[in-house]
Amino acid sequence: MDNIVHIGGAKVYKKSSILAVNGIKSLFLSLASLIFLLTCGQTMAAAGFVSLNDDIGRTVVLSAPAVRIVCLSEAHAENIVAIRALKQLAGVVFSTDPKWVSNKIPRLSKNPSKEQIIYMKPDLVLFETEWARKNKPLLKDLDAAKISYAVINRPKWGRFAPYLEKLGAICGRPRDASKAQISLERSLRKAKLMADNMLGRRPRVFVVAGADFSSCAPDSWGAKLIEAAGGISAAGSDYQRITRDPQFVFCGPQKLALTGKDIDVIITLTGNTRGVPAVSRDEIMKDARFKSIPAVKNGRVWEMKEDDLMLPSLIRLDSSLTACFKYMLSVKNN
Repeated sequence: MDNIVHIGGAKVYKKSSILAVNGIKSLFLSLASLIFLLTCGQTMAAAGFVSLNDDIGRTVVLSAPAVRIVCLSEAHAENIVAIRALKQLAGVVFSTDPKWVSNKIPRLSKNPSKEQIIYMKPDLVLFETEWARKNKPLLKDLDAAKISYAVINRPKWGRFAPYLEKLGAICGRPRDASKAQISLERSLRKAKLMADNMLGRRPRVFVVAGADFSSCAPDSWGAKLIEAAGGISAAGSDYQRITRDPQFVFCGPQKLALTGKDIDVIITLTGNTRGVPAVSRDEIMKDARFKSIPAVKNGRVWEMKEDDLMLPSLIRLDSSLTACFKYMLSVKNN
């Protein structure tokens, strides 16, 4: 009762008592806010600012997660779809595969103008590092127009988690990005289990990436995908890397003919975007230089779309692993 005084018959609470009550109210409000954040974290993330370091050393700050993204990278676009953010794409590069990214999303040219990008009204433009280095004038134009952009490397095998963390932050979908990472790990465990249980040995695989008989580099997404499906990429570290496109190495038809005695499977890539003509299965099978290669003698030459093997895309992963595993299994079945 010490906290109450009587004035004119009315009860008046002392200041210390009022402060105590207000303190308890503040505590309850804080607890309620914490519970709300924990249960609605992803919704709240969409309302907060975003800050991240891109891969050319810039700090990108957005007042809120991007809801209109112009994406000039096939890989980034497909991985945005993988984290359930398709509707946040305002435009994508023309070569983006409509099988994975709806044709309803507007397409831009490979080297769009500042005006084309501004017309899309983006709150963020997303580039790959190599593309950005070759198109610095456009970046300067975007800076002058105060259009936000982020430059992010293509994800590498075994390093998808930090990449997905960036995409999740950009799109306000950290939970969906975490789920995509879990799905990736589950797919790789399943592939390993199938390879261990069903393949007697690891077949050696040579990838023909075009008429120059280039192949996938040992550290490329394609080589790692082949390994995950139970094979071994035959193009080793002694092959010369192609400078303009480092995920490929140069071999040449003569070297393949001379060193191909232990090649169990040949995968020849179609639909490439490097300006190098593809080599068909029939052409390889009929080429007299390759007649002593086991893959040719036993008819284990397969065609595969380049992006299905080489593009680091989560939405393609399961179908690409299934195709590669079928090629590996053909060795055991012969």
